[in-house]
Amino acid sequence: MITPIQAATVAAINSDRRSWKAHNFKEGETESRRFVQACRAVANTKARNIKDMQCKARLVLLVSEDDRSMEASLARDVLALTGAKA
Repeated sequence: MITPIQAATVAAINSDRRSWKAHNFKEGETESRRFVQACRAVANTKARNIKDMQCKARLVLLVSEDDRSMEASLARDVLALTGAKA
């Protein structure tokens, strides 16, 4: 069973990939908006289990500007604690 956070994370990652592969600005802009909406959905939803925490951690690492920031460090710790790979 897929939780809402897991579905939104998959949508965000797919939108990010499609925005980089877009052939023109309009397509890229549309995918960027979808990415932002999916990230907001993940951020506004409470995690129900450890898989949801992993999904949130993956998105934090994806959008983190600085790899040495506190948020990125916590996200890596969550993934390391659960044994997942980023």
